[in-house]
Amino acid sequence: MSDGYRLGPWILDNWSRMALPFAVLMLCSLPVFLTGGNLPLVLLYTSLPVYMIHQYEEHAHGRFVEFFNATIGGGRPVLTQISAFWINILGVWLLFLASFHLAKYVALSA
Repeated sequence: MSDGYRLGPWILDNWSRMALPFAVLMLCSLPVFLTGGNLPLVLLYTSLPVYMIHQYEEHAHGRFVEFFNATIGGGRPVLTQISAFWINILGVWLLFLASFHLAKYVALSA
């Protein structure tokens, strides 16, 4: 038994590759959600799968971490695969989902 939860190497290597089929599924589900009065919500919902496609092309082969470390880090490993994973999952995906739920359920104009 380990002392804490640790991500397996498979998820760290493939999270951005998994984003591509999930993004396609999310985009294919759009006609189900689209009604006359919810176009702004659908457009907000669409931003997450579009960004997931961008994440696939940027992170699928570790190119972004390599580029970041070569340019910003000056060759030092300042960004790791683990930190890129957490930044993108918690910082991006959850932020998109939170903004969608806030737009849907919280009346900020009231």
